[in-house]
Amino acid sequence: MVLLALLAFGVPVAVAAGGSGGTEVPGQPVVSSISCPLQPPNSCAAGQQMTVRGNNLHSAQQVTFVGSSPTRDNVVVNLSARAAQPTEINVTVPSRAKSGPVRVSGLIGTPATSPEPVRIVAGLPATDDASGSKKLIAGGKREAHFGYHVSVRAQADARVEAISFTTGKIVRRWPLVKSGDGTVSWNGFDGKEPARSGIYLLRLNDAARPSAKAKAGSDTQFELAEGFFPIRGRHKLASSEMQRFGGGRDHQGTDHFAACGTPLAAWTSGVVQFNGSHGAAGNYIVVRRANGESYAYMHMQQRSTVKVGAKVFAGQRLGRVSDSGSASGCHLHIELWTAPGWYKGGEPYDSLPLMKRLDKHS
Repeated sequence: MVLLALLAFGVPVAVAAGGSGGTEVPGQPVVSSISCPLQPPNSCAAGQQMTVRGNNLHSAQQVTFVGSSPTRDNVVVNLSARAAQPTEINVTVPSRAKSGPVRVSGLIGTPATSPEPVRIVAGLPATDDASGSKKLIAGGKREAHFGYHVSVRAQADARVEAISFTTGKIVRRWPLVKSGDGTVSWNGFDGKEPARSGIYLLRLNDAARPSAKAKAGSDTQFELAEGFFPIRGRHKLASSEMQRFGGGRDHQGTDHFAACGTPLAAWTSGVVQFNGSHGAAGNYIVVRRANGESYAYMHMQQRSTVKVGAKVFAGQRLGRVSDSGSASGCHLHIELWTAPGWYKGGEPYDSLPLMKRLDKHS
């Protein structure tokens, strides 16, 4: 009877060795691991393809996302006849799924449950294209850290300083803690503007040295880049009149060419102001900076996955080079706008000097 039921549902059965015509019923399903692309182990976002790995999974008919309540917030996904393989099941995480165990059920035996609960997260983790850089990128994900210990009460004007080694200019100051251990973190900004590229020092000033001492391992000297060059592959900067700012066609940006699909990263930090598609601009994104200015990337391969209102860091992946919209050849059209920003009362200005600086330093 079990065999007939399995055949009726299209579940594969094995022929016994020796040609006797006998059959084997699939064994008890076992779930060994669960993963989603670009996520930590046992973490997935709604809409992602989740891979369930284990043994004897070919008879599976349902995957249940078990929430915090025993039954009320369970979400069941029915599998098609071809969705399950002996050692792997691929299923799309439903929008209503909650964090909790994942259960695989089949025609026979008890359901198999994931060894660890699955955490349903808000979305994909941001790709940091600057993670391999040896330089500190202003506004990037990595910051400079300076640790110190105060042994006796410090003077009122005791400070930690960030100073340009090239110019001698002090760009940031932090007061010391009254006693004990203290730490300073610096994102490479001088107020609302990134500090210019160069060698920088984090140090105790003269008033702080009698009472404090820097900790070993602190970032006392490092190279800083004011931003991150957005095209992450071979490229050609704007050279012709048609590709540069202004010109006969009142070009509001500059065009920099690269192969279709080349990754594009945020050149500096900010908040996403617009993310959409347009007949001329193609797929585009606009980021508002801390100083009120904006920058826009146009003609991208697809709409960016970064949502409006989300914070971005320098080096964060925003999209890929393409020729969407009205474009001739795959390229990045980048626009820079003064405060209060892109079509918010600001004015476009030439982005080529910035692009040349970023290309040189990052």
